Amino acid sequence: MIEPLSPLRSERLGASRGALPAPRSAASDVSSDLSSEQQAQLATQHQAFDYDAAERAEILREHEVIQAILMAHLKNEDEITKKWISLI
Repeated sequence: MIEPLSPLRSERLGASRGALPAPRSAASDVSSDLSSEQQAQLATQHQAFDYDAAERAEILREHEVIQAILMAHLKNEDEITKKWISLI
């Protein structure tokens, strides 16, 4: 049996960034056999999964940007060090 999600998870769903959930054609076939409460729980779990997937993707994008900034900074410091050494 599927247990309800914790209150913290549902609070996070309300604060989503406006991303629309992916269409679920296969889920509609299965949902006809479920009660309305089970359908609501399933929809909530789908929303939570979509939100978590979007959040992970955003974190990965931010990580890549930070890595690029770090590499640019290190290259700049390397050039400064080379110029400093050449002055000596």
